[in-house]
Amino acid sequence: MRVAWWGSARVLMRLAWARTGSGVLVAGLIALMLLPMLFAIVFASRGSLSGDPVDFLIDRYDGLVGGLATPLIALLLGTSAFSAESDDGTLLYLVTTTTPRWWIVAVRVLFAAVLTGALSAMTVWGTGALAAGMSDPEGVTTAYTVSVFYGGFTYASLFTAMALFTRRALVSGLVYVLFWEGALSDMFPALQFLSVRQWMKSIAAPLTTAGTDFQGPSVAYALSASAVLVLITVYAGGRKLHQPRIGRIGT
Repeated sequence: MRVAWWGSARVLMRLAWARTGSGVLVAGLIALMLLPMLFAIVFASRGSLSGDPVDFLIDRYDGLVGGLATPLIALLLGTSAFSAESDDGTLLYLVTTTTPRWWIVAVRVLFAAVLTGALSAMTVWGTGALAAGMSDPEGVTTAYTVSVFYGGFTYASLFTAMALFTRRALVSGLVYVLFWEGALSDMFPALQFLSVRQWMKSIAAPLTTAGTDFQGPSVAYALSASAVLVLITVYAGGRKLHQPRIGRIGT
């Protein structure tokens, strides 16, 4: 039987939004987006006393956006849909239809990735506009906009895989973001090659003239690692959904 690819994708995305568009989750997403902007408002209010806006923006983009907002947005979006559908039985219904299992996973990754990238990009541009107007000094805002879209796809793949293969995906994701990326990768340089946050920095560094002096993974490595992660998530996730008894999935 022929599969209506785009029709099924629209249905799957509507289901994903229905499972993630709760008031609590939306409030959490808004809070993550507004946090860097609040810092930008304080910076702008001090005028010339605040110092160089480029340094401020790089610090906020690296720390609050790339290190906190983008991964946590992806974590919430990547884990909540499968978790809710596993609880209410919708997932068991989906895997009994003619829709390929790998396509279900791919659409969920795409849903979380695009939404994460869009929300993170809005945060980047909002922070930049408040701190430096619309001038985009040294291309920093543009560079990190590209970086957060890349990070959206990569984090979405990682956290979707966690939702499918772990019982406590939300907890596992928080440990990865706050402990692995927030502490260990800074202490042990070798671990930067297993840190999505460091991969995001490698994407942003050559796109700006700010001279960030980044010494982590190369752009080629970051792109290759992200592509491999996406493919593994889609393939292994599809195989997971082929199992007769899926069990409880998600947070």
